[in-house]
Amino acid sequence: MMRLIILVLTTLSLVACSEPVDYTFGFSAEETDRFYLLTAEYDDYMNVPAGIIGCCLASGSKSASMFPEKYPKKGYFVWHDEATESYYRATLKYPENLKEIADGLPDFVNFTDGEKYPKEVYLLTSITSENEAISWISNGMIGNKYNDRTLIELDKAKGEPFVPEFIKERRRKKALQAREKSDSESTK
Repeated sequence: MMRLIILVLTTLSLVACSEPVDYTFGFSAEETDRFYLLTAEYDDYMNVPAGIIGCCLASGSKSASMFPEKYPKKGYFVWHDEATESYYRATLKYPENLKEIADGLPDFVNFTDGEKYPKEVYLLTSITSENEAISWISNGMIGNKYNDRTLIELDKAKGEPFVPEFIKERRRKKALQAREKSDSESTK
């Protein structure tokens, strides 16, 4: 009987300590249809669906609810800038107390009826026209019917230009084909 009581108490304490978190990832960019987000990876294990992102900074206009077990410690992002035809990557680091920051976000108020509604926590990441990645935490997306939106900047990093492996491989194959074509033409 004593073992059963200890087991129940241990289980209850573990459940109480591991409170699940509920938030949405949001992505946006300073300029519409300029950026294609290829990778949005959090803590080296959680990939969030990405794609073409548009206006406006910190809006979270493209979003994905993942219901992860915890708030991330870092985010790794890879994007293509259509204007410069270049690829960039950046890593953002989030505060250790991100859950406490999220818990401290206020609820928001509806414009039309004045009622208070529970916050919806968003972890937002935007790409600027200078190819910087910036992350915020917010109690809602921009453009919704609520006021009292809180937006807290978490980190920002300048994107590092690079050539992805699939581009290097494509270039290598084209060079090999050109060399083979040149060799076959010289033997004729």
